[in-house]
Amino acid sequence: MGRMLLIIVMGAGIIFSVVSLNINSSNTSMVSNAVQQYDVVMAKNYASSGIEFALKNLSDDTTWSGVNSKSLSNGSFKITVVNTSAKYFNGPGAGVVSGRLITSIGTYSTSADTVRAVLQLPTGTGTAPPPPFLNYAVCSGNDFSLNGNTSITDDNNNGWNANVHTNEDFKMNGNNSIDGFLTYYSSASSNPSWRLDSAINPNVNPNGNPAHSQVPLIEMPDYNADDYKSLATTVYNGNKSLTGNTVLGTKENPEIIYVGGNLTLNGNITGYGILLVKGDVSCNGNVTINSIDPSGNNLGLYVNGNLNANGNVKLYAQIYSNNNVNLNGNVKVYGGITAKETVSFNGNVSVYYRPTTTELTQPIWPTTGGSTASRPQIISYFER
Repeated sequence: MGRMLLIIVMGAGIIFSVVSLNINSSNTSMVSNAVQQYDVVMAKNYASSGIEFALKNLSDDTTWSGVNSKSLSNGSFKITVVNTSAKYFNGPGAGVVSGRLITSIGTYSTSADTVRAVLQLPTGTGTAPPPPFLNYAVCSGNDFSLNGNTSITDDNNNGWNANVHTNEDFKMNGNNSIDGFLTYYSSASSNPSWRLDSAINPNVNPNGNPAHSQVPLIEMPDYNADDYKSLATTVYNGNKSLTGNTVLGTKENPEIIYVGGNLTLNGNITGYGILLVKGDVSCNGNVTINSIDPSGNNLGLYVNGNLNANGNVKLYAQIYSNNNVNLNGNVKVYGGITAKETVSFNGNVSVYYRPTTTELTQPIWPTTGGSTASRPQIISYFER
């Protein structure tokens, strides 16, 4: 009997030990799971915080491109920013103007999470509107001739009309196209004649207005670079060549360069700036003015004399010439062109219209009114 009792007591002890071990193991597992779940939640919170961080920075600077690592308590987030015309992550292009896809990766301890959002930057400039003569893909104070294979279209945004205007005669010869309205003061003709009706097609025409029509003159100012020399941050009193890699300023503080003679562009230009040129501008060979913001321009090229471009030239700029603009060869302009005298295109010229950036016009042609800039808006939001 005593032996039996001893066996029972020992068995109970063993069972108790096993149960205790299981309870301890379960408690340890529960604590571990709770800690792991906490890390996951914190990683997601950090990723969400990255989206708010991106909103703030894009409100201050529309060219902000993200951050490699932003340290937080026991963690961090990484943000990338890319341009998009889609409404959703991995969605098809939907014509969203000034869209940005934000990818925020948050980490906490050993956990990581990703949050994505599609934002739309404010469509209002926050400043006054641009002067009327700069609201065109091409605006000519005198005759405007299209010869060869010329394309005047939007820069990958069919919500923009690439409008064309001339204060005199419009003439078109060859295989040309305009994705906007054509307006003229005197007359319009093409060879063959039927091309005038088939080659001009506005992207946006909700009221069914005529694609080409006669209108009053558009007033263009008499520009003189000397009148704005005092605004320049850099002054060259004679001729100047910009070669190699030239870096300008920011959107809020663009560099203003005055050239008292002729300017030759032959190289790469990056950043925001205004070039005030008293003489002529020549762009020959491989010239590239790099784009920063796809919804506007980062260079204002304002010329007393003629602007001549020949060869493989790529310009991201809003252009105003007090005389003539002559583009010959494989020239691509991303922005807009206005000349007080004549605009002439020959060869495989392409103009990809972008709306005017008013930060680059207000110092020269100040206007009033306009809309107030607002915070970027979230179109869609995704948590993995």
